[in-house]
Amino acid sequence: MKNPITSLFLPLVLGFLVLTGCKETPVLKSGTVPGKDFPYAFDKSPFISPKIIQDFATWSSDNGDAIVAINVLEAQGSNRYCGDALVRNTPGEYPYVYHETATAGSFSEFGYRYVGRTSSGVYVLHTTDCGGGSGVYHNLMLVTFEYDQSLNCDWDKNVVQPGEKRILIKKQGEFALGDRWDGKLSVKGDSIFVGQDVGWFADSGGTGGGPASTERKSHVLQIHLAR
Repeated sequence: MKNPITSLFLPLVLGFLVLTGCKETPVLKSGTVPGKDFPYAFDKSPFISPKIIQDFATWSSDNGDAIVAINVLEAQGSNRYCGDALVRNTPGEYPYVYHETATAGSFSEFGYRYVGRTSSGVYVLHTTDCGGGSGVYHNLMLVTFEYDQSLNCDWDKNVVQPGEKRILIKKQGEFALGDRWDGKLSVKGDSIFVGQDVGWFADSGGTGGGPASTERKSHVLQIHLAR
């Protein structure tokens, strides 16, 4: 005959163990770089690799966003993103951070310049991409940072469970400025000021290839994030 106390107590113990084993570690999220111990930056050394930012850029032959998140701490210094970032300083502006590629007589360059961070935690970058021809394509790229949770496998216990916390850099958007665009950019609050194009094509009607160039006027972009 079964002990009635054991019959009542055993399901409670099993239930507690199941709930404990299945409990998920909460994923912490943040719209800003998490903490002062974060070792990399857009505006000072050590810089976030321009190769990481380039991986976010949409190819001219494609549409949409193919890559939207990268584990920034693991990516920095990895073989995939190896190589020191080159820096070009201009008085009164944040450093221009870039890398160059030269193969079989062809030369290409991709880089970014930090514009600012909105009050809602969106980092605004001014990127340039030169694939070796005469065009130098300028874009605005918006990125954020957030915590993420990895999963590890314990083969001895046959369990997949939460592992190390990760810090993701996430692409939120990218907007064309135009070929050889040249204008003022700034961030205030949740607004991005995009000044009139005074670049290469300005004297011929502003046909630089992007909406900011063809319209030949300034814009103030208001950032509205989903809640």
